[in-house]
Amino acid sequence: MNITLKNARFEAIISTHGAEINSLKGADGTEYVWNGDASVWKYHAPVLFPHVGRIRDQFMTVKDKEYKLGVNGFARDLEFRLLHSSETSAEFELNESAETAEKYPWKFSLKVFYELTEKGLTFTSTVTNTDSEEISFSLGSHSAFCCPRNTDAEGTANSDYFIEFEKKEALTGVATTPDGYIASDEDGIAPYTFPYGEKEPGIIPLTAEGFGNGHFFTAFTSDWVGLRNRKNGSLVKVNTKDYPYLMIWQNAGEPRFVCIEPWYGIPDPEVTDHRWELKPALISLQPGKSFTADQSITSA
Repeated sequence: MNITLKNARFEAIISTHGAEINSLKGADGTEYVWNGDASVWKYHAPVLFPHVGRIRDQFMTVKDKEYKLGVNGFARDLEFRLLHSSETSAEFELNESAETAEKYPWKFSLKVFYELTEKGLTFTSTVTNTDSEEISFSLGSHSAFCCPRNTDAEGTANSDYFIEFEKKEALTGVATTPDGYIASDEDGIAPYTFPYGEKEPGIIPLTAEGFGNGHFFTAFTSDWVGLRNRKNGSLVKVNTKDYPYLMIWQNAGEPRFVCIEPWYGIPDPEVTDHRWELKPALISLQPGKSFTADQSITSA
């Protein structure tokens, strides 16, 4: 089921499947969010839970029991319950089930809230521990933005856009393997970081080379990271305040979109014993406690 939100400046379509943004359009006709063409990439802006990125060999263990997990968790592929909606807002919830228990051992509530404002779309994900013991997880978003967009009268190309960090800071990369796992250094330490080496601090041009399985960043202080159109100066921004990690990814082949992905968590290291309790960068919650991630999207 799709829920349509609308105000004077924007229209958003949110699906109960994955509680995922399917469209975010400006009053001028600009479509910001990728259309989910399955021949390229079937998602639009998935919520990532209970982990982000790749899981080595597609399983993890908790108390010696094996749980099967795919890329970027299971929330994006499940039906959420619509809690309430209005003309400009909607909230969705996913809880544990027999299906999730085969992939993740704990009880939880994952609520995703959207609200249109004059600046864009408020987008938050809240995990609550409804179990009787501590739970741990990762949480993030994977918003894909149309690139090039559809509203420049003269047309735009991929090279007309760049990724911009709010504070124009020199960037720190997290080393990853070509297949998207966290790389180990010569001493076997993972993760490890390196100076990203961009020519202009905090600016990453989009090129035909793309980003492979993603360029991964940490230790930034920018409150937002955005996609800038250099021809007209327009900017779409994703909130990154207080996030420890950020992934940038673009589809392979002819450029169609670019993803700006703030994450609380990291993919599996390339070398792992699969024990969940040893997985780096997990969030832990005691019973009854909640954690909220803000992935809001605004335009300028």
